Amino acid sequence: MNIKKLTATVVAGLTLATVTFSATGVSANSYTVKSGDSLWKIANEKNISIDELKSLNKLSSDVIQTNQTLQLSKTDATYTVKTGDSIWKIATKKQVTEQNLKSWNNLSTDIIFPGQVLKLTGSDVPVAQEAASKATEAAPQATTPKAEQTTPKVEKTAPTTPAAAPKAEQAAPKAAAPKVEASNNSASGRQITVQATAYDAVSLGGRTASGHLVTSTSEKVIAVDPSVIPLGSTVYIPGYGTAVARDTGGAIQGNIIDLNMSTAEAVQWGRQTVTVTVK
Repeated sequence: MNIKKLTATVVAGLTLATVTFSATGVSANSYTVKSGDSLWKIANEKNISIDELKSLNKLSSDVIQTNQTLQLSKTDATYTVKTGDSIWKIATKKQVTEQNLKSWNNLSTDIIFPGQVLKLTGSDVPVAQEAASKATEAAPQATTPKAEQTTPKVEKTAPTTPAAAPKAEQAAPKAAAPKVEASNNSASGRQITVQATAYDAVSLGGRTASGHLVTSTSEKVIAVDPSVIPLGSTVYIPGYGTAVARDTGGAIQGNIIDLNMSTAEAVQWGRQTVTVTVK
C-alpha cells in the first residue's frame, strides 16, 4: 500500500498543471505540450534527458502547462540578424510572437541591426501584458487618420477653382505654392493600403538595390516589393511625403514599405497602416 501511495505521489508531481499558456508556435527543434504530457514522457519520446530539457527551458520544477512550447535543442536558441530583417519577419519565420521576441531581448522598439544576436527562448509574455503593449504601440497612431483626412479636403478645393489658380499665383506666388504641392501629392494614381515601417538607409551603407546611393536620412527613399510597387515609382505617403521607390529588402514582401529616415525618427514612426498613391 505504501509503494502505491509513493508511485501516485511521483506521478502527481510530474503531471502538468492545467493552466493554459498562449501558444507561440513550434519549430523542428521545439515541442508544444499537450494534455496528459509530463517532462518524463516528453524526454523519453524525444530521446533527451529530463535535466537537459529543464536546462534548455529554464525550468526550476517538473511542472509544465498545456500549449507551453519547450525547446528540444540549442539550434534555435539564438538568431543573427541579417540585412533586410525585421522583428516581424524573424518572429514569423521562427514562429514566436513579436512581443516575446522583444521581451527576451530587452527591446523597447522594433529597431534591430545586421549582426545583432537575438535570443529565441525565454519566458512567454503574459496575454494581458502583450495586449496592453500592443494598445500602447497603437496609441500614437490614433492621430494619423486625422492628418490624412485633411489631405482630401485640399484636393477637393483645388479642382473647383481651376481658372482662379493663375490669378492667385500672380498675386501672391508664395501663398499659391502649398496648393500646387498638395495637388502634386494627391495626383491621380494607383492607391494601395500598406504597412509602413522605417529604417536608416545611410547607416546600412547607403547603397540601394537599384544602385542609388543614399547620402542623407532626409532623402525621401523607400524600399518596396517590386511586384507590388515597381522600382523607380514615385509614391506619396501620408505623413512622410513624396518619395521614390529605389530599394528592396528581404522583409519587404507584399504590401509592406520601408521609409528612409533617421533612427530617432524611425523609433517615433514605428509601424503604421497607410494608404499610399503610386504615380
